[in-house]
Amino acid sequence: MTHISLRQQHGLSLVELMVAMALSLLLMLGVMQIFLSSKQTYSTNIALSRVQESGRFALDFLARDIRNAGYKGECLGTPNNLLNEASSAYSSELFDLNVAIMGWDENVSPAPAAKITGIANRTPGTDMILVKHAAQASGATATGATPANSNTISVNTASSIPNDSIVIVADALGCDVFQTANNKNANSLTRQNQGTPGNKNPGHHEFSHAYGNSMEILTLQSALYYIGTGANNRPSLRRVTFNSGTPVNMELVEGIENIQIIYGLINAKRQVTEYKKAKDMSLAEWGDVGSVRLQILAAGADQNVVSATQKLMFDGASIDISDRRLGQVFTSTLGLRNRLQ
Repeated sequence: MTHISLRQQHGLSLVELMVAMALSLLLMLGVMQIFLSSKQTYSTNIALSRVQESGRFALDFLARDIRNAGYKGECLGTPNNLLNEASSAYSSELFDLNVAIMGWDENVSPAPAAKITGIANRTPGTDMILVKHAAQASGATATGATPANSNTISVNTASSIPNDSIVIVADALGCDVFQTANNKNANSLTRQNQGTPGNKNPGHHEFSHAYGNSMEILTLQSALYYIGTGANNRPSLRRVTFNSGTPVNMELVEGIENIQIIYGLINAKRQVTEYKKAKDMSLAEWGDVGSVRLQILAAGADQNVVSATQKLMFDGASIDISDRRLGQVFTSTLGLRNRLQ
């Protein structure tokens, strides 16, 4: 006779335990997959936001100066240049507002003037652009009349214009360019035959005409943009300013690896008819530039962000972004104000 045990089984059988472990393992793998996927998405989004931020900042720096290139305030004609052209530090490329833009290609063609200094650690194969324009001063206005033979302009308050700044004074009759010898707390702007490049002898070179208290006071902004090595040993957009005669080099935006520039030439109707690279421009054509087209390549610092080497079209060719980093190309066409119809 067969006896049936009524004793209940306690715990799990070996098969049930193995099934439970397998299900737990699959669940853990799913959780890990979701975590890794989320982490990769997060890393990609962070890298993309940094690249886009770098590209937008670079475009903003360049666009602000390029759009204002050639601006001279009330001065409608050729400024009377009182700067010392005989100085070893003087260069028309740096201080002549009649040619507001000049550029150099990746092979530095045409060669920049020897007096354009301060360019350090430039990245080979990248373009450079020099932009000049006048900028509004701090709001200081002239007080009283300024005779043509004077070497001092009195202002109503501290000018806030630093010593050695290149200054432009203008009214409806004309304008003059000189280097001030006062500090920013002075209530006057004085031209002397000192500084870099300094001024012509005030005793022999007068203002173009006598000024009243309605004169406009501006400062020259002369800046060269290029790609060079930054503080973190990465390519960056850099700017060399010559506003006080001597070059001041500053890193602006990290992660800008290349910049390529072409220049739009205008006809008598102020319409752009063609675009040229700097190496194809004659010296006379720089005065006919009405627009500038920029291509900027920005890339992140983080490696292994994308699953495969990223390929981008830049300057008409396919390029690879190394180390599986994320890159992006930014393109913008900028018109020079008051140059286009």
